[in-house]
Amino acid sequence: MPSDNKKDLFPHELVREGQEDLIKDIEKALAERKIILAHAPTGLGKTASALAVALSWALEKNKKIFFLTNRHTQHKIAVDTLKLIRNKHGADVSCIDLIGKRWMCNQEVAGLFGGDFNEFCKTIIERGECEFYNNVKAKRTLTVEAKKLIQDLKNQGPLHNEEVIHLSKEVKMCGYEVTLELAKNAKVIIGDYYYLFNPFVQSTLFNKMDLEIEDVILIVDEGHNLPGRIMDMMSSNLTSNIIKNAILEAKKYGYKGLIIWLQELMKILNELTEFDEKSFVKEKLVEKEVLISKINEVVDYDEFINELELAADEVRKKQRKSYLGGISSFLDSWKGEDKGFVRIISEKIGKYGPLTVLSYSCLDPRIISEDIFKKVYSGIIMSGTLKPTFMYKDILGINKALEKEYFSPFPSENKLSLIIPETSTKYNLRGEAMFRNIADKCSEITSLIPGNVAFFFPSYKLRDNISAYFTSKKKLFWEKQEMSKEEKEIFLAGFKAEKEKGGVLLGVAGANFAEGVDFPGDLLQGVVVVGLPLAHPNLKTKEIIKYYDEKFNKGWDYGYIFPAISKCIQSAGRCIRSETDKGAVIFLDERFAWQNYYNCLPREGLIVSKEYQKLLKNFFS
Repeated sequence: MPSDNKKDLFPHELVREGQEDLIKDIEKALAERKIILAHAPTGLGKTASALAVALSWALEKNKKIFFLTNRHTQHKIAVDTLKLIRNKHGADVSCIDLIGKRWMCNQEVAGLFGGDFNEFCKTIIERGECEFYNNVKAKRTLTVEAKKLIQDLKNQGPLHNEEVIHLSKEVKMCGYEVTLELAKNAKVIIGDYYYLFNPFVQSTLFNKMDLEIEDVILIVDEGHNLPGRIMDMMSSNLTSNIIKNAILEAKKYGYKGLIIWLQELMKILNELTEFDEKSFVKEKLVEKEVLISKINEVVDYDEFINELELAADEVRKKQRKSYLGGISSFLDSWKGEDKGFVRIISEKIGKYGPLTVLSYSCLDPRIISEDIFKKVYSGIIMSGTLKPTFMYKDILGINKALEKEYFSPFPSENKLSLIIPETSTKYNLRGEAMFRNIADKCSEITSLIPGNVAFFFPSYKLRDNISAYFTSKKKLFWEKQEMSKEEKEIFLAGFKAEKEKGGVLLGVAGANFAEGVDFPGDLLQGVVVVGLPLAHPNLKTKEIIKYYDEKFNKGWDYGYIFPAISKCIQSAGRCIRSETDKGAVIFLDERFAWQNYYNCLPREGLIVSKEYQKLLKNFFS
């Protein structure tokens, strides 16, 4: 076992209070080849602790570290931490920072995603038409110029993906291929979850690096997001709009036979959506064989998939993107397992009217994660919202687990945590009287908290219903449902600029600004979580609850309550981001005081009181 690792490679002069315990526990997990699940609040120094200890082990045991995160900002923090370790200790800290292949591409690929981009990339490389790839490899062997660039980049130490992309672009080389070459000798791979948890991406990457999963020390950052991301990766949808666009595509390029089959597919979808007219619920379960047998009556199912894919390959050569390929991919995935999945057809209201959606949705991330956590050398899953740790252990299928919770290192007197049990967004209590009551409380809280305040509601509809009665002298900032990266940046800049007069952010838990956004210093003085963001009790939610009941006898907790509380804690975490920040975190719903919900919340200094006016005045005075 490496000796006193934290002193060997720790990047900072001082170890924070509580961080010492985290470091020792990570040491223990690696020594015993376990997976540590660490619920560790913001400010504890999770990244520095995990990388310092893991790197010491990786160097001694000749292992590779995968530092996986779903946030681009966290990539930068990880690279900067490794730069500090290299500068302070002179250690061999070779690392690569991988983002999606599409985002590293120098071609014009706007509007291309997923399968379309991958097919476009594969096609132009096979045809020898990508100059950026050709400048890196000739007949699958590195060019002399590429070897020189790679050696130069190695000598520079840890680099951000932007730096590699920029330097590669200057010499007209493919940044992704250059990064993969660097990965072969790198000690640390920083990337998105799918580099390990997407079976196809993992096998491609590991083959190129000649790497075995048993030689990986895994660090999963923002680990509370991992189950959802795996389930999304394993799920797929087919909509009536995709079929309509595919028919137009087939007409445009003269695939007459496909047009007939696609029109029949649309008819099949319409037949499956014959819901009970008396029912408000426009969704129902579909059996795998029902769709397959209905298609087989028109055309052999597998022949249909092959013909769609052949046509899609030709279409992509002309316009890069193909809806035909999207249908082929969905029909192929539909043949998958039933266990751990649910098949639902539903009717929704889209931008342009009613939309039929046929979905094949994953309910169980263990299908992928269990085998990975079993095989890796050791691992660290960390987040400020990894509560309860036993739930994540269960739903990710971790057998060799070490579960740990840590307290916030920030001064307790800088934060007022308050449950106000006077209102409720419970479904049967909703109505104008309750909306007015909640709005009055929100208006009053806004006037009692100086500067910027953020409100996070369970949904946009509920936000709008309540905010209709909301009044404030402060400027209101309304989060929109679908916002581009640029729109989010403009929105946040405007909100932060109001810090002196005070602005009010009216957002939604689990949406654009409830996670992954920092408001350090005095940019945010208060967060109010208005109501419980419980999942809509639709068919998928019911199936998740049923599935987790059968697996763990905890369906209601794992499928309904805990995910909602996790969103609340994430929203609340926007307020206090450093030891000097000061702010109030308020949970506005009587249910937060109920034992089953209260037990899930961070308990440090948490007060249940109706005397919020007095408490807020005293705190901010």
